[in-house]
Amino acid sequence: MLLKSHEFYEVIVSEQQPQLKLTFTGDGFRQGAVPLTVVAAKLQALQQAMFHAAAAASGHSGGRRGMWFNRFRYAAELTFAASHHSDLVIEAELAADPVLSEEFSVGLKAVDLLFDVALAIEQDNLTNLTLNRYDRDYLVRALEGLMPNSGDQYAVKLDNCRPNRHPPVTFTAETRMRVKTYVATVDQAYDAEEVTLVGELIKIHVDAGEDKITVRSQQRDIDCFYADALRDQIANLIAGSIVEVTGFATLGDRDQVVKIHQLVNVEHVSMEPLRIARFEHGGRIFSLATPIAVNVEYTDGLWVYNHAALNLWGYAARREDALENLHTDFADLYTEIAEEDAVNLDSIAQQLRERLLALVVPNSRGQANA
Repeated sequence: MLLKSHEFYEVIVSEQQPQLKLTFTGDGFRQGAVPLTVVAAKLQALQQAMFHAAAAASGHSGGRRGMWFNRFRYAAELTFAASHHSDLVIEAELAADPVLSEEFSVGLKAVDLLFDVALAIEQDNLTNLTLNRYDRDYLVRALEGLMPNSGDQYAVKLDNCRPNRHPPVTFTAETRMRVKTYVATVDQAYDAEEVTLVGELIKIHVDAGEDKITVRSQQRDIDCFYADALRDQIANLIAGSIVEVTGFATLGDRDQVVKIHQLVNVEHVSMEPLRIARFEHGGRIFSLATPIAVNVEYTDGLWVYNHAALNLWGYAARREDALENLHTDFADLYTEIAEEDAVNLDSIAQQLRERLLALVVPNSRGQANA
């Protein structure tokens, strides 16, 4: 049977055109209520990862500076295909023209490579990847942008809709922590102390002079030098924003950081309220009927999380410790207030008791859940 040219094109599209599906799941975004800022950031991260995968799949060995990714749009640009709403699901498809077989094959290889690296990240098996370090580092850094931040109570699932190709990959806040640990292990090139700083980003050097940023932390300006693999993250930062940087540093008097020779990680610190749908401490899980918004501040070298109506606080020098402190404080509040007889509480504590009892799901009420 002979097919007309447009019919032939449709057959190729239906059989080969790969689609990727990005799903936001978890209690943090119930009923698909995902902020547009989060959606935009994750879609941009997915597209950037596809460009890096296409560069690796095509054997490109040149520098990735400026608008380098334009040369790979023909093979790796994604377009919107569909969306669904309960959990928010966004479908994107490869835009490369299947009739142009050589370019299309690069796109297909890029999708396969993207999932190979994503699966290695999920399984904590990056050291066994048969990929040169240059391409591997770019892809790992790009995929890190898809992962939730520390404390986020949601997950991002990435599916390859081509049948029998790759299993879905799920990224969580714990996945991001594993990536940070991996990067810190393989990137250390100095006999130096690993430090983490939080401060205001006051200078960004991209393709102009030395590859560095300058962070003002505790009234001191600290130069932080970065390698090529961090270029995408650096280029997307905004001067004047709050950033958290980790790297290998030279220490001066009283263990003050003089400069960071090699950045391991850098990320914009969102000061938007943290959406929390459950608290966990001491083996107990407190599921909330409605997620609450906890305010985030960074002041005098401390991370501070608080919810005024619940008199709920968590603070520490490290974000992870401040969040743990917040969960501990909620568990203590629930034990001391919600589980106490009302007659033993004053009027203010009784009001708080009612808020806590209404907030925690009745069938859990702070009991250990499976």
